[in-house]
Amino acid sequence: MSRGKAADQALDEHPIIFLGSEGETGVAARGLGAFLWLLAEGFGPWEAATSYEREPGWGPHPNRALAAIAEQFAPDRNAPAAAIVEQAIREFPGFDESIMELCR
Repeated sequence: MSRGKAADQALDEHPIIFLGSEGETGVAARGLGAFLWLLAEGFGPWEAATSYEREPGWGPHPNRALAAIAEQFAPDRNAPAAAIVEQAIREFPGFDESIMELCR
């Protein structure tokens, strides 16, 4: 996990993480801008950060109001939800293991 650059980053560039009530962990997005687009596409942090099977019939429900917010605050971060999640996983590959180590 990249720790050195965090102090130099703006707060909205820090990763958005998910810590679930059942022990689920994951990085949902690389930063706030990407997370806004994830929400706009109808994905929540659980859907983005976990690889568990979705409930039958579940599908994302894009939200125009959230898309307008994302467009206003992060127009340069627009990407499909799958790409946002993949970028977060690639940038923070050891996140889950790091959290589990802290819990021991």
